[in-house]
Amino acid sequence: MPSIAQRCLGFSLIFLFYLAGEIAVRVFMLPLPGTLVGLLLLLAFQFIQKRPSPALHAGGAPLLKYMSVLFIPAVLGVAVYWQHIDENLLAITIAIVGTTIVSLGAVGWLAQRVLKPLPKGDGE
Repeated sequence: MPSIAQRCLGFSLIFLFYLAGEIAVRVFMLPLPGTLVGLLLLLAFQFIQKRPSPALHAGGAPLLKYMSVLFIPAVLGVAVYWQHIDENLLAITIAIVGTTIVSLGAVGWLAQRVLKPLPKGDGE
């Protein structure tokens, strides 16, 4: 079980990446949400580290338990703008289905390239 200090360190790291993303968006005037940029910075940090960070895992695990609560603002936003959504329902549906098909195809294609079986050696 992770210690309180490890959880605090992990949560602080997550918050610092969020803050770095928000600052980067404002400084470089990026047309992306700061939360997305912070998440991409966190992903890059994890790739550079080449191993999972125990502190980040300890800080993020409690947040994942309550992920559904974190989506309440998005659900309320849908309810508030339901009239606009209803007017554009066909376009929204086509966009969602189309992007889902494209993204699943791209991930499948990439997975086939990345996860190719290694050739067996002579000694095996």
